[in-house]
Amino acid sequence: MKAYIPFIVTALAISPAVAQPAPTAPAVAPARLVAAKPCEPATPETGQNGELIYTGCQIKAMGGTLPKLITAPKEPDLSNLYQKGIQGEVVFDLIIGNDGTIRDVAIKGSSRSPELDAIAMGLVNGSKFSPAADQFGKPVDVRAALPMYFWKDSMIDQKYFKKSCRDFLTDVKWRAEHFPEESVEQYRGWLLAKGAMVIGSIRSAGGLSAIGQNREFPKTPTYSDVVDGCKAKPDRPFFDVLTGR
Repeated sequence: MKAYIPFIVTALAISPAVAQPAPTAPAVAPARLVAAKPCEPATPETGQNGELIYTGCQIKAMGGTLPKLITAPKEPDLSNLYQKGIQGEVVFDLIIGNDGTIRDVAIKGSSRSPELDAIAMGLVNGSKFSPAADQFGKPVDVRAALPMYFWKDSMIDQKYFKKSCRDFLTDVKWRAEHFPEESVEQYRGWLLAKGAMVIGSIRSAGGLSAIGQNREFPKTPTYSDVVDGCKAKPDRPFFDVLTGR
């Protein structure tokens, strides 16, 4: 499964600096429009060399354009990590300069796997961006948050539905050991499995309307029941245990 690298520019909590003019508001706003919330912070920060560093909110408020991810390195083979149950997301805090270069890269949210964090750092440092621009088209610096997702399972991958109980147990064991504060209901792997089960039931029934008329909405087993069932027969297909086949 390939890493998913969306680019999101966020308004991070940083110290205020020089105020910039806000875009001119219309004299009369249509009633259906909701006033936009002010950016927090309201002004850009000042860099070490006196340059202004904006947030995505500030750039959009002035009518500028956000930076875009142009290219990223090819993701290395992660099968060895995935076999150990290692997966997750890494969130970076960074600055994209007015020439598109990246600097001050720091991990804001770790996957809690040093190997996966290192791979993500390599992908970020090897990525290329177009710079942000102000309302006049002048390139500017922007502080951004870049999340990178490394999940081995996906409902669009048919191999996912052949997942074994042993594989599922490996995944949940690693997650529980490294995210002890996370409840079962928060674990993406469990939510994905329940979602796949519900979608499969809806399709089998002929759609949501058929479920409403002819049967109750499908109920998923408890997490503990599925884990116990998988522990009893780890070589069984995971979805057979999940669906009670």
